[in-house]
Amino acid sequence: MGYEIGFLVPGQDDDRLGDELPPLQLTDKQEAAWRRIVSRARQEIGAAEEDRYPTHLELWLKDPAMQLWYEGNSASIELPYWYTATAASAHGAIATAYALARIVEAETGMPAVDYEVDQAVQDDGLSRAVARYRGVGQHVRALVEGGVPQAGHVSDTNADES
Repeated sequence: MGYEIGFLVPGQDDDRLGDELPPLQLTDKQEAAWRRIVSRARQEIGAAEEDRYPTHLELWLKDPAMQLWYEGNSASIELPYWYTATAASAHGAIATAYALARIVEAETGMPAVDYEVDQAVQDDGLSRAVARYRGVGQHVRALVEGGVPQAGHVSDTNADES
């Protein structure tokens, strides 16, 4: 489980939780969009590995590490909570995830929604996203280390961590 940004073709919903994923059948247009996403991500963000599976395509960015899962009519970006130790590392990770989200939006036409703070990526609410990402990461870290998380810290999405 990580920080998630999702994409859907307008007018469709993603109610497949628990369903077996159907075999991937991309249209020529969707395949071309994927090729452009991979190319732009490597040029604009950095090193990335591409994997193809029977049900979806994946792009793994290296630094910061994150996964793009693509099915043609939907996609998602998942970012692990590894980069939450400092405000700078959290900001860098979220900024990179938002940059990748904007590439996917531009190449597919699917709007990106940051589910963690319930906002469109285009709304430019980076400070809210960073605060949420860092807050959840610190909460989890405190639980793992046996500490007591700070009350209210996880839900504080309006803090400015820039």
